[in-house]
Amino acid sequence: MHGPPSERLKPLEAAALFVGTILVLTPLIGLALNYPPLNIVSSPALASPSLLLVALALIAIVLRRHAKAEGLPREGSGNRLRPMLYAVLPVVIAMALRLYPYLISGLPFSVDSWPSIRYAELLLGEQPIRVGEAGALGKSPDYFGEKLFGAVASALTGLQPMHAMAFLVPLVGALSTPMLYAIARGLYGREVASLASLFSAVALSDVILTAGVKGETYAHPLYLFLVYLLIDERPSWRAKVPLFALASASLVTIHYYTAILTTAILASTSLGIVIVGARQGASPRLRDLSLPVILACSTLIYFVVYARWAFDFISTIDLLSAASFQVIAFSSALWLAFKDFGRREIVALSLFIALAATSLSWLSTVRPLALGAPVLPTRYLLYAGPLVVAAPLCALGYDEVKRSRGSRHLLPLFWLAPVLGLESYAVLGNVDPGLGSTLAYRGLNFLVPPVAILSALGVRWLYERGWRGTSRRALRGLSKAGAIAIALFILLANVYGVYACVNLQERYLGYFWLYTQPEFRAASWVKDFMSNATMAGDVKALYLLKYYFGVEVDVLEGLKYLSGRAKGPRALFVYEQMARNGYVVWGGYSVDLPSDWVERARSLNLVYSNGAASVYVK
Repeated sequence: MHGPPSERLKPLEAAALFVGTILVLTPLIGLALNYPPLNIVSSPALASPSLLLVALALIAIVLRRHAKAEGLPREGSGNRLRPMLYAVLPVVIAMALRLYPYLISGLPFSVDSWPSIRYAELLLGEQPIRVGEAGALGKSPDYFGEKLFGAVASALTGLQPMHAMAFLVPLVGALSTPMLYAIARGLYGREVASLASLFSAVALSDVILTAGVKGETYAHPLYLFLVYLLIDERPSWRAKVPLFALASASLVTIHYYTAILTTAILASTSLGIVIVGARQGASPRLRDLSLPVILACSTLIYFVVYARWAFDFISTIDLLSAASFQVIAFSSALWLAFKDFGRREIVALSLFIALAATSLSWLSTVRPLALGAPVLPTRYLLYAGPLVVAAPLCALGYDEVKRSRGSRHLLPLFWLAPVLGLESYAVLGNVDPGLGSTLAYRGLNFLVPPVAILSALGVRWLYERGWRGTSRRALRGLSKAGAIAIALFILLANVYGVYACVNLQERYLGYFWLYTQPEFRAASWVKDFMSNATMAGDVKALYLLKYYFGVEVDVLEGLKYLSGRAKGPRALFVYEQMARNGYVVWGGYSVDLPSDWVERARSLNLVYSNGAASVYVK
């Protein structure tokens, strides 16, 4: 049944829906085929994804011809180049940046890549393991969706899992860009959607956290796909619920942390839209509230079946504390949704936010902002610059959203609230220092989509409404030039941040996620000749040696010895980057080593060295 032409899916939005469906179903197909009597390398496994693609393509062709037969208009009958450029350019940039670490190193990016790749290799073995059984990690895996995807992708392409996953999983992560475009396109138009997706494509935290082979990378576009399903009113309810349920099941198998926060985002968004809509006199769509419930139930079932330890991981007090921050954040968003600000008040608010963001960034170079967080060098103000500039833009974007006078246009406001609630809990709550730091930096990735939308709206506010109504043409021109300059700064500073992480190996930008060929060869040598030894090494060595090659690693023993607080270990693994950035410990931070650490290492017997990585024995 077809709706009005104006409500019909645009081609690029239909493409986002098509891609999202493929991402949802591929891990579930892998999960089903992994159980006996089938396995992923069997003919059904190779045929199922291909048949799925063919079936969906045939359905799309039939629907397109049916629409043509009815004489329904199709978008793009005129100039198609510009609309296509608006959507395609951000996607190309997103893919290029996320593939960049792999292309220059030839190895997967991120320490979390190694257990995922090893597990996919086990799934493709002659005797496939059952999901949830002991495997690459020496214990039951907590999530396995991207591992199943990697196994299926490797079987289909014929590539080794390491290279199939190192190339394809970052490409999947880049698909969050067209998902965001589809969300923003339906609410705010093509120009805002294109700029928002460009901001998302280059966002430093998004690039770094979705360039690796890990569950978070694959989960990111799925999380945006769920937001898209929630906000889009065009699909019928009978079609939306089954697809939403499948997407929920797929998301929780891939990354349960993303599933939990997505539940909070969807609950905040749907509840906020219902309340604001009722206040505006619209009939409340209470059934939208059932979608977050579906995701919450899927997450709960997953924890009961595969990750029961999660019920003991966070205490009741911590849960109540986190919930209180969520309630405060949602109440603040609701107040902002009902509050009317004048033009001068909006400008004053944006200036206040700019001052607050600048002060907070400067404070991070003076003292830790969260327990366990480092004090950053002053040059890191440049890397924080895009977020500092985006903060006041969000205030201007908020004014644009309020002028839309539609409850669904308030999406970024209620999207932002639960993420800021999580960040506040991580920084201000009574939380374990390691967990607080992890929540703080991983939460940044969830800030990107709503901040990108609000920032794009803020740029439009400056370009179209800045100094509007004044007779001074120079001021109006200055406002437009400022809007363009700010957008370019956000884009270029983020790209430079990626370069600083990957090429300059900046210490607090995730430098240790980039592995080099000499480091991999050294670890392979250890596997071949010292597989029964327990190596002393840092966390970067731990993930490669233990979670890929199966060699035991003692992180504390290496740190104690190199710091002069313990006797020599049986075996020691070191690499040249330690001289500059220190010894990587848990939580992703590195600690400085004493000046004589190289001499202490050389006091042991050198058994292997390739110039970049060395192995010593007692």
